[in-house]
Amino acid sequence: MFLQRQPPPSWCETAPFAIGMADEIGDSDAITYAARFYASVANGHSVQAAHDLGRAAVELAGLPDHELPTLACAVDVDSVATFLVKPPQ
Repeated sequence: MFLQRQPPPSWCETAPFAIGMADEIGDSDAITYAARFYASVANGHSVQAAHDLGRAAVELAGLPDHELPTLACAVDVDSVATFLVKPPQ
């Protein structure tokens, strides 16, 4: 996959991450993605891992829109190394 470097969008000035949908997504798909994403963040996974787990949950549920959720990051942010919650002990 080829990623083209583009100027950072304006949202990068206030938020290091943004989750969007590449197209219209069904309610069940969006709810399934969000539930797994936020549960994964709460369980101490990185932002990237939580995103991947959210997409996988949609696919494993047999829902059609698993490729639509997208994670965008500011240029100076590493989603793999960013944890929003300290993992439970």
